[in-house]
Amino acid sequence: MGRSGARRSGTMAFVYEYPTTERVIYGPDAVSGLAEAVDTLGGERVLLLTTRSLLGTALEARVREVLGERCVGVLSDVVQHVPTSSVDVLVQKARGYSPDLIVTLGGGSVTDAAKAVSASIGEGYEDGQSLYRHRIVFTYPDTVDLRPFTGPPLPIVAVPTTLSAAEYDGIFGMTSSAGVKDLYSDTRLTPRVVVLDAAVTVLTPERLWLGTGIRALDHAIETYVSRSPTPVTDATALHAIKLLAHNLPASRDPRDHEARVNCLVAGWLSMLGVANVTLGLSHGIGHQIGGLCDVPHGETSCVMLPAVLERVKEVAPQRLADIAAAMGADVSGRTPEEAATVGVEAVRSFISGLGLPTTLSAVGVRREQFPALARAAMEDMVVAFAPLDVREADVLELLERAY
Repeated sequence: MGRSGARRSGTMAFVYEYPTTERVIYGPDAVSGLAEAVDTLGGERVLLLTTRSLLGTALEARVREVLGERCVGVLSDVVQHVPTSSVDVLVQKARGYSPDLIVTLGGGSVTDAAKAVSASIGEGYEDGQSLYRHRIVFTYPDTVDLRPFTGPPLPIVAVPTTLSAAEYDGIFGMTSSAGVKDLYSDTRLTPRVVVLDAAVTVLTPERLWLGTGIRALDHAIETYVSRSPTPVTDATALHAIKLLAHNLPASRDPRDHEARVNCLVAGWLSMLGVANVTLGLSHGIGHQIGGLCDVPHGETSCVMLPAVLERVKEVAPQRLADIAAAMGADVSGRTPEEAATVGVEAVRSFISGLGLPTTLSAVGVRREQFPALARAAMEDMVVAFAPLDVREADVLELLERAY
């Protein structure tokens, strides 16, 4: 979670911490490797966490078949944006199964819910509300109060059905009753194994798949333009951008398994080492649009990323020029400033070309919600990793620009 600090001095040594994901299994029929992965982690009482939309499908049955007698229960009470009330229900039901490992089948909300359940059980809590004492409290620009977990969390194995890429770190968001999305972090909550199988994604609705693809693009771009880049994340972020630019449109056809696996790999690369870099304004604002306005996180990236990049190009034109080239735009003979403008337009056109929303008004956000969104965003620590300093008034301006 940006352990090197939001404001790094040029006189101090840089540090790169390797991700805690132990294994990624990817490719055709990767889901068959799930049993061995669980056995390697010593899982004997496995709780399968999924969504109501997948419950009773052939996909859910396939995962249960692979898990066999290890699977002691299935829960599907996951709610988008992980409201505390839903975690309360999940924790109470999960404890009844006495699991020693969680397998997730679903998107980012399922993964975040699994982390919340894992942490709750590890701490001995009876509900999700008790987690609130561990939330990250941030005061802009660089005061962070991390409140660690002390108990041993349950290990997690993730089988993602979207491109949200929540599987590659120990951070999760949980939405309070007031609609504010708080962040929690513990590297031990990172899923130990991630299984990437195109066949697992075929039931994912197209708009959700494409929206989370833009979320992965947002991960990669904000990692690349972060205040604290690293050589590793620079390389993986640019490759993730290239993979998404070339494969996300083709992946609209769920039968194109090659394109879908490439997109899943891009999601993986977009988050590789993100704990060293963290993200930025699009994510910080997007977290709150999701929690307060109930907008899917993929779509918050669709509407906020271009608006944020309009500001970023003023302070990091060469980085935006690199992104333009990675998106496949011709920037030959252009100055970095000109190429940066091309980069912003390439991202905006890519999103609209997929038929996704590009304005806040299109996803139902109202102007009267802007002040609450801006206040909450300034309390989200990822905004400190953007390459420019911001105030609440700047966030309001970005919201207006995205409207």
